[in-house]
Amino acid sequence: MPNTRKSSIKVGAIMALVVMAGCVGQEAAPPVPVAYNPPGTALTQLPAANVTWYHVPFENNSHQIGPGGRQAITDATASLRENPALSATVIGKTDGLGSDASNMRLSQRRATEVRDAMIGQGMVEARRIETRWTGERIAGEQPANNMMDGNSRMVDIAIH
Repeated sequence: MPNTRKSSIKVGAIMALVVMAGCVGQEAAPPVPVAYNPPGTALTQLPAANVTWYHVPFENNSHQIGPGGRQAITDATASLRENPALSATVIGKTDGLGSDASNMRLSQRRATEVRDAMIGQGMVEARRIETRWTGERIAGEQPANNMMDGNSRMVDIAIH
């Protein structure tokens, strides 16, 4: 019986090495590009008095919502629950650190996290929340890379 056990251990070790060797040559698939997705012109054409803004800040290179962000989401969601005729536009943004492609993915992920948190608080239907992202771009301009601006690391919530 000891010989059988030793043989099983040897076979298991060889199989593990074969699997690991097969993984070494494989490269991870490149991330899927995320397109620039700014808010529509209808939002920018609304009178300022008809839009209430909430801001959800983020740490550098993060999509985790902090305590201040959770409060902004709670306030925005309460506004939507109190006014069934209103809707929200959630706009994810980043600073200029990193590539345009990675910032576009991060801004999309931030916007999605905020939208999901708003829906998760209940009594706000997903159809009332439009989700947009701009990466580090401003009004369609190309980004100026390697610029750190903490005011850009946020999701803006427009209630209108």
